[in-house]
Amino acid sequence: MNDTAPSLSLLTGGSGEPAVDEPRRSTLPFVPVVVDLASPVPVLAAGGIADGRGIAAALALGAAGALLGTRFQATAEALVDPATVTAIVEGRGHDTERSDVLDIVRDSPRPSRYTARTLGHPFLDRWRGRDAELAADPRARRDYQDDLARGVIPPLPVWAGEAVDLIADRPSATDLVAALAAQAEDALDRAGRR
Repeated sequence: MNDTAPSLSLLTGGSGEPAVDEPRRSTLPFVPVVVDLASPVPVLAAGGIADGRGIAAALALGAAGALLGTRFQATAEALVDPATVTAIVEGRGHDTERSDVLDIVRDSPRPSRYTARTLGHPFLDRWRGRDAELAADPRARRDYQDDLARGVIPPLPVWAGEAVDLIADRPSATDLVAALAAQAEDALDRAGRR
């Protein structure tokens, strides 16, 4: 491999935060496509994976591993606001949505083709489907900042994937990794017996 060739490829399906140009592809059918295209470069699967069964599925589809973003936000070591952890533990997959509303109002440099997946947010409710209008309305940014200052809305969006349903606790990262490995091994063993 030369110095300019990638040593790893990250595939993010539409269930999580997009890191590729096709953020709306579901992870499950997308993994083998990317694995075949990227070979021999190892691929990590991401998006909608929050337990060992998801890791096992990614491995069975040819990925070298998995990236679990939302799951690790709910660990004892995560450097996130406690309210974020509570929102993740209490959140449900159907409560997440892709939108660039919060990126627009926060002047985020994130490219608009990579919409963020977050848990519900009052500002999303107010501006859903009106992205262009929001981008052109300086008063909306002031209203957002005023709402933040008054504590009417959360200080940060809660970025979370659809697998948030599978998160019900806040273990240490060490305990989580051990549990994920055991779950993945069990899932692969069960699949091998069938």
